[in-house]
Amino acid sequence: MLPSLGLGGAERQALLLARHLRANLQADVRIVAMSRESGLVEACEAAHIPHAFFDLTHAYRSRLGHLKDLLRFVLLLRRERAQIVLPYCMFQNVLCGLTWWTGGASVCIWNQRDEGRARLEGWIERIAVRTLRRFVSNSRHGAAFLTEHLHVPAEMVSLVANGVEMPEPGPSRTNMRDALGLPPGALVVCMVANLHGKKDHATLLAAWRLVIDRQPEGSPPPHLLLAGSFGDRHDALVQQAMALSIEDRVHFLGTVHDVNDLLRSVDLAVFSSFTEGVPNAVLEAMAHGLPVVGTDFEGIQEAVGPEGAGLLAAPRDPEQLAERILMTVADPALRARIGQRARERAMDVFGVDRMVSEMTGIIAAEWARAGR
Repeated sequence: MLPSLGLGGAERQALLLARHLRANLQADVRIVAMSRESGLVEACEAAHIPHAFFDLTHAYRSRLGHLKDLLRFVLLLRRERAQIVLPYCMFQNVLCGLTWWTGGASVCIWNQRDEGRARLEGWIERIAVRTLRRFVSNSRHGAAFLTEHLHVPAEMVSLVANGVEMPEPGPSRTNMRDALGLPPGALVVCMVANLHGKKDHATLLAAWRLVIDRQPEGSPPPHLLLAGSFGDRHDALVQQAMALSIEDRVHFLGTVHDVNDLLRSVDLAVFSSFTEGVPNAVLEAMAHGLPVVGTDFEGIQEAVGPEGAGLLAAPRDPEQLAERILMTVADPALRARIGQRARERAMDVFGVDRMVSEMTGIIAAEWARAGR
């Protein structure tokens, strides 16, 4: 049960697990999403995983409307003959916690994918939590949210780090550069994140103005690529780029389906979000051997490890973010060393085989506990 079939981190992690369950365990896997974003539809179809959408027709209107939506969802679970329910993200976790048992399922596992945003009313959360026996988080601070704020017993919480697929060899790094008409030898930096407020692209744009101003004289102009769906911040960010006179050095790419092609084409990844679980986009950049300049919070610290921590800047601090970018660009040996360590960490700590193995073990244990 997913927020959408868009290209967000939770959705991609769920798809990796769904593909494994179907291909290797012959499970009958189906995906239900609550938003009609469709970035992953093609991947679902390629993996022969059926998908459907469940629309909330009474969202934010009345308690009677909420009860009707709950009943509709119970009927959906019964129609799908769901035996094991795996919700991802807060609203989906609570919805499934309230309904899985009346929907005829034997197991429901809460998947905490962030640090505790999009909260619902406390009494509703408490009811949902009390129906469940197993909770999974992809980060240490997500696990702490479960135990400290939702009061889940620690023995019921499992930590399963995100999995990232190591990229296959692909086209030359000039592929996307040529498509965008970027000058040879130019510094190219990218951030992969949908354009909404929590990703804090505004700080990155302010930092990018400083990077441009401080480039060595005679260097080709640097370019910033922003890949992600045009969310509620797109128009404001375009206006900010124009106000900073950097509109010709910032490229709003929209949704990029081939992220590997993008990451093969850049020198450095940046991630200016100030609140996350463990960001999928950071892990993907690491898998490509890219150093990641980012904001200093628990989710990115957990991703990059001690070797990459020196490239992290204080949240909402464009001056420090620009300094970290320029420091990395000015030292090719540092960039190569941190990039290599990042790739090794992605393989060793965040391998997709480990993630699906750990999740499958938890599912199997809960299935056995249910007497199945």
